[in-house]
Amino acid sequence: MDLLFAYQQWPYAETFRISRSAQANSELFTVYLRDGGLVGRGECGLLPQYGQGREDVEAALIAAAPLLAEGATRARIAAEIANSSARNALDSALWDLECRRAGQDIWQLVGVPRRAEIEVDLTISVNPTAKMRDDALAAFGRGFRILKLKAGQDEVLERVEAIAAACPSARLIVDANEAWDIDTLNRLAEPLRALGVELIEQPLHHKADDALAGYGGAIPLCADESCSSIADLDRLSRLYQAINIKLDKVGGLTPGLELQAAAHARGLKVMLGCSGPTSLGAAPAYVLGTLCDYVDLDGPALLLDDRAQPMAYEQGKLLCFDSGLWGG
Repeated sequence: MDLLFAYQQWPYAETFRISRSAQANSELFTVYLRDGGLVGRGECGLLPQYGQGREDVEAALIAAAPLLAEGATRARIAAEIANSSARNALDSALWDLECRRAGQDIWQLVGVPRRAEIEVDLTISVNPTAKMRDDALAAFGRGFRILKLKAGQDEVLERVEAIAAACPSARLIVDANEAWDIDTLNRLAEPLRALGVELIEQPLHHKADDALAGYGGAIPLCADESCSSIADLDRLSRLYQAINIKLDKVGGLTPGLELQAAAHARGLKVMLGCSGPTSLGAAPAYVLGTLCDYVDLDGPALLLDDRAQPMAYEQGKLLCFDSGLWGG
């Protein structure tokens, strides 16, 4: 197999702001695996929260090229390539190529029933209260009934209250992206519960979340930055009630499916998340999303443009991808 890849910046429709950063573009790598006349494609983003950048992903892909030339399997790539984002793009491309070799679609190969659509949330970036309220109203008007509200340290209750009043029937998730400490979490938990928030995502930094042993609130907590592999589950199951699986964090669809099954076996809820993918990156995530309790797969909806044969959103549902895009 021959490996080709390209680094690209895909602009967001609006600047995407969370507690620790603001991005005008989603930085992505597109991977192509060529085997004779067949080509498999994959995509990955960057993980700056773990200190990983463009150069790290590029170096990992270069290191993978001779392995793939020898016919490396998904298992070998998982064992020998450390960078999880690069592993995701390669895992996805290998699945896509295997589908084309076999003349079967991804649903047949992984043994997961195809779903025509999945209900997804839409993320509301950190902004002044009026802007967040207006963005939430616009999302609600497009049919999204689950809203993920990004939060920092300031005006959290004011912003959530404004959105809850504007969209009273919406389901609300608050994602702090590591911005709080345990005192802030305990102070906000009961007021947020009263406003209808049903899940709080990654309130504390992933290197300081043992403090969650002191959490006394009623809202379940979801581990995002703290969860990157099955090895994390024993510790996380004592601190959280849910985990967020992103294919870039865990290294692709293959380990993602394993992590989902292991988390559910421990009684944890599972969210399928994403890191600004186009539809090419969202397609393999969609497969995993059919098995999850929450689906935060709104990346393509937040971008200014998308791939050919893009996935579509209708009334808060993400429609299944066409096999011409990926996985067929």
